[in-house]
Amino acid sequence: MDHNSPLISCKNDIKAFLESKFDYIDIKKSYINEKRDLPLKKTLITISRGKASVNTIAFSNYLSDQYDEENNEIVETQAKQLTIYYDLHIWNSTSPKLGGEEEIERIQEQLQSIVEFESNAMADKGITFFSFQEGTAVEDPDDNNLFHSRCTLEIKVLWKKEFRFEVMDEIVSHGEI
Repeated sequence: MDHNSPLISCKNDIKAFLESKFDYIDIKKSYINEKRDLPLKKTLITISRGKASVNTIAFSNYLSDQYDEENNEIVETQAKQLTIYYDLHIWNSTSPKLGGEEEIERIQEQLQSIVEFESNAMADKGITFFSFQEGTAVEDPDDNNLFHSRCTLEIKVLWKKEFRFEVMDEIVSHGEI
């Protein structure tokens, strides 16, 4: 994870994870674009509007100190736990060929199952799925022959930062105090 920009980094990781689970669905990191995305050839999930809240961990966010012999430095690691919310928009055509509203409901059930039973599937990236709130599939008011459902995905992320301090080998006196 790019710890300088956890919202963008987590969005990229979630997109890649969802692509591995839903190879028959288009997944994009931005909201639907009528010129680019319509008419739909297959179901589309868009990941948008990430927001975060920060929780402190331990005393002053301190995790550990380690000595790096190669560089003769002390590496102090501090971290915070982020709770990040993303809007997942599921789009599908009203065409029975693509499954319509039922396909959106089926995808929401699969997403709910992933959050409940595979919550640590991205633990190697410091991401834990926490909750998924299903949306209601409604017909698009702009009459684009679309069904749309807005869902919310909540994840927990460990946001780390390292601080490096040079170690002095010896103290040399430069006179009396």
